[in-house]
Amino acid sequence: MRDLTTRWRWLFVVAALVIVAGLVLAACGDDEGTGGDTGTSETPKAGGTYNYMLAANPVSIEPVNAQESEGMQVAHQVFQGLVKYVMNDKGEMVAEPDIAESWETTDSQTWTFKLKQGVMFQPPVSREVTAQDFVDGWNYVTDPANQSYVSYILAPVEGCDDGGYQVDTKAGLTGVKAIDDYTLEVKLRYPFAEFYQTLGHTVAAAWPVDYAKEIGAKKFSQKPVGSGPYMVESWKNNQYIDLVKNPSYWDTENAGWVDKIHCAIIAETSTAWLQFQKGAIDYTDVPPGQVAVAENDPNTQSGKWTAKKYPSLAVYFIGMNMTDPVLGENLELRKALMMSADAQNVINIVNEGVSLAATGFVPVGVPGFRADQNPYPYNPDEAATIVAGLDSVPTLEYWFNTDEGHQKIGEVLQAGWKKAGIEVKLNNFEWGTFLDKLSKGGSGGGSQLFRMGWIADYPSLDNFLYPLFQSDQAKTGSFTFYDNEEVDQMLTEARATIDENERWAMYNELETIILTDAPCVPLYYYRDFRVTNNRIQGFDHNPQGFTDMWKVWVAK
Repeated sequence: MRDLTTRWRWLFVVAALVIVAGLVLAACGDDEGTGGDTGTSETPKAGGTYNYMLAANPVSIEPVNAQESEGMQVAHQVFQGLVKYVMNDKGEMVAEPDIAESWETTDSQTWTFKLKQGVMFQPPVSREVTAQDFVDGWNYVTDPANQSYVSYILAPVEGCDDGGYQVDTKAGLTGVKAIDDYTLEVKLRYPFAEFYQTLGHTVAAAWPVDYAKEIGAKKFSQKPVGSGPYMVESWKNNQYIDLVKNPSYWDTENAGWVDKIHCAIIAETSTAWLQFQKGAIDYTDVPPGQVAVAENDPNTQSGKWTAKKYPSLAVYFIGMNMTDPVLGENLELRKALMMSADAQNVINIVNEGVSLAATGFVPVGVPGFRADQNPYPYNPDEAATIVAGLDSVPTLEYWFNTDEGHQKIGEVLQAGWKKAGIEVKLNNFEWGTFLDKLSKGGSGGGSQLFRMGWIADYPSLDNFLYPLFQSDQAKTGSFTFYDNEEVDQMLTEARATIDENERWAMYNELETIILTDAPCVPLYYYRDFRVTNNRIQGFDHNPQGFTDMWKVWVAK
């Protein structure tokens, strides 16, 4: 099994944070925008082309390895799984039936999914999706020979190890069985009531493994086949990906309006911003320093464009090494650090007002979210009083991976901590070195304070608490080496609790307990700042970071 520090996909998406550009996100209820509303009361029109922008050439656009935002954005239009993520009236991302018609469990360990009939794979496969396709697909992605970096999503399934790879490749996934064409049985290694919520991830989608093997993995990866409303027409590496409507899409009510989606691959944000202003693309992020410019542009003010901050399921936090002899046994010092971490100045000075101060680890948009969980909110005067009462506080070190944005954030934090009487020295490392040093904990000149980020793999309270703070996971999830027996036991109980409200209450209590122990400081929630051309209507950028492109249509 590979080192788990290489398996948590969303952790590494925020390795190089581009402050105030497209990657500056935060997740809170406010989604204020400037300019015209991208919604409309007009009747959608069929036809035309949507010109979308991808900020990088995708690593992959198919289930085996779609792992970063660009590749998953494309895969989101092409592939479907048992469930799909939909934003409800509360602004929460919830799992609803997609290829599955329904599911049930009596013990949260054995699950039965009933599939819809008539769901078809795209041409040239053009055959019905069956339960066996999920058996084949899940076995393929969890086979270590196929080198999936996202198979950990399926780690709970019987037959997997903790990293999502098969324990015995001859036996395969012993927990997945096609009872008949439309019934899939899944047995897990342990009770996990939110298992269904994980299955909207692309790695769990349906795809024709038999066809992929017939034409070869390399050819399939360039022009994969799913069951979604759009299909891949062509992928010109580092230039563009073109999608066209699936002519035989099974879900006629959501078959898409535009005939074509042209995804231009534009690596430089400044270039994308210029292309957008010229009308070559309909959607963009903006370069650092351009948020206010975009909001005040005459095109935005007239309603030709919309500039908006979209909630995201992500948090930027300051970790504290609980094995460090200075921090680990000194709760009062950790409290003072938390209460003097100047999130608002970070947001105003560095992030151009895009992100929002975090009130806990879990952002709005996650089902079961509870606000104001932090028992030690920002209070620099109280922090100074705490520090004054301590015997002595040595100079601490704050580490970050080398990046101008992280440097600026460190400088703002350093100034706030200094006002509270805490001297902090900044130190930066290349990303790989940074992770290696964090993984050593208290040994060999280990970390003290450090920056880190977490973006949800799937919308779940568990996904923000278990991989970051369960004692085995905290070594490589949050790198805090947090270890609390009560928290571990409660996490196990919460995971097994079928009743939704009861489960959420347990997770809410867990979040409070962890925050009270102060192993890290939740600094801010991310938001995506995006500018869209209102030539296109029906656009929305959901908290998972995806656009349902089958909903957009060309108005002008």
